[in-house]
Amino acid sequence: MCSLQLSNCRGFNHQSTFAAGFPSAEKKLRRSNFAIRSSFWGGGGLNLYDGKGGEKRQRSNGRDPRVFAMSSSTEFKMNLNEYMVTLDKPLGIRFALSLDGKVFVHALRKGGNAEKSRIIMVGDTLKKASESSDGKLIEIKDFGDTETFTKEKSGSCSLVLERPFSPFPIHQLFLLNDLDILFNRGRVPVTTWNKTIRASNLGASAESSGNCGFAVFCPKFLNSRGWKYLNDESKNEKPQMAKNSPDLPFSPLVAIFTAEVSEDAEWAHGSFPLEEYVKALERSKGELYYDHSLGMRYSKITEQIHVGSCIQTEEDVEILSTTAGVTAVLNFQSASEAANWEIDSNSINEACQKSNILMISYPIRDGDSFDIRKKLPFCVGVLLRLLKKNHRVYVTCTTGFDRSPACVIAYLHWMTDTSLHAAYNFVTGLHSCKPDRPAIAWATWDLIAMVESGNPDGPSTHAVTFVWNGHEGEDVALVGDFTGNWKEPIKAVHKGGPRYEVEIRLPQGKYYYKYITNGDWRHSTASPIERDDSGNVNNVIVVGDIASVKPSVQQQKKDANIIKVIERPLTENERFMLAKAARCVAFGVCPIKLAPK
Repeated sequence: MCSLQLSNCRGFNHQSTFAAGFPSAEKKLRRSNFAIRSSFWGGGGLNLYDGKGGEKRQRSNGRDPRVFAMSSSTEFKMNLNEYMVTLDKPLGIRFALSLDGKVFVHALRKGGNAEKSRIIMVGDTLKKASESSDGKLIEIKDFGDTETFTKEKSGSCSLVLERPFSPFPIHQLFLLNDLDILFNRGRVPVTTWNKTIRASNLGASAESSGNCGFAVFCPKFLNSRGWKYLNDESKNEKPQMAKNSPDLPFSPLVAIFTAEVSEDAEWAHGSFPLEEYVKALERSKGELYYDHSLGMRYSKITEQIHVGSCIQTEEDVEILSTTAGVTAVLNFQSASEAANWEIDSNSINEACQKSNILMISYPIRDGDSFDIRKKLPFCVGVLLRLLKKNHRVYVTCTTGFDRSPACVIAYLHWMTDTSLHAAYNFVTGLHSCKPDRPAIAWATWDLIAMVESGNPDGPSTHAVTFVWNGHEGEDVALVGDFTGNWKEPIKAVHKGGPRYEVEIRLPQGKYYYKYITNGDWRHSTASPIERDDSGNVNNVIVVGDIASVKPSVQQQKKDANIIKVIERPLTENERFMLAKAARCVAFGVCPIKLAPK
């Protein structure tokens, strides 16, 4: 065996117990009593003990843990997904250091104070910690900062932890073993090899080049991935464009440690049925969570179209230009969204000008189906104009999950005579996203209505649920100009209480209707009303709309009725009208200003 010592490495505090594995590995480590000594670590050397040297187990005094949330009266500032908890020692927490430098909760001791708090969960990231003696919170940036609360074995400790936005894949921890710990294979409590995870109290020595070091008993204990991370250190420091490819469930683990010493400690990754948890994760696979810290994510759809999340930095612009060859950006992010994510839009626009990239911003409200539906025809028209000029276009919104892929899907559906089903599957198969499919279908029928001149030709396009709220026991029927010209009433179905419903499929258009209750013709006060040419007061409903290059997004009128769009294969005539209408909108876009003519 040999010992490799490099500059800028730091060992664990001799009072804390370090374990680079799971319970089975910890027991083996505790049975062996050994020490590592080197002048490199200073006069005291670096020691690992078996935990029997006079150490006494600390018992909790039975006090309940204190949990704090952010409020105006507290002096501590926390994010919305952070919380602070005060625990008596021993904490009953085993932490893990991951490759990205995060310290997170790896396991909870059964019956320990952390488990009794019923708030700390495996996967929560440790952000700050303090001792009760001074109450000052220290930010945890790396492993070296954890000595703040591990050096004392009694008293209480305050921890600020951050709950992850997406469910932490706890079941993956059960699949790991000691060989999956990348760098501490030689049982040396040292893991520093690049600046991103270097302990805060380490500095470059005067004799060295300033690069971080790595210590291990023998090189054979490093697996291939470990060598790759070490050899590619210079590459990892460069900002890289991450394509939309699946990532590991969490960053590889570097080390696992705890401040407690106990032979009979039983650790668990949470008190839950593992099989049920795995099934729940499987059910949630279709859900998408946006993580802004991952940077810009993109996918290539065609030779001329890329789609992805928002541009965050000037480096992203350079990568789009050099790597993807982008010459134009179609951005649906609003100014308020950019400000919320602290994106400097001015610097990004300047970077685009330097790279000869045309930036076009056309805000669409995030999560607003009606806004997407109304603005989608113009967006597709601008995209067609850019492609006709031989631009390579990056279509983007904040997350890259909804608005930008919806525009690309609509373009393929309307301009290339591809069915909506095929276009949707094609884009979602290349890029992880979940665009508003009904909004695209709504906009499709709005386009077709442009050239139908009020005379729908084809099957129904929308499913309408007419709702009457009256009294229980009434005899209710629906009648209108769509029921055989007011001559064929449709009996309503009682849904319980005062609610009656009639479901009917209608093509786009404007319709008058009324209800017949116990023989009386009445209109509903919960839906819009209008007088017809004869002066009669009727309820009115407008199914669908007409697309325009200058969409007017007005506040929708309150209506008890429910309208749902029908997605079906288009007839040959509808396909012709769709292609004609989509190009009419595109030709209504000024090719120079890329704005409505």
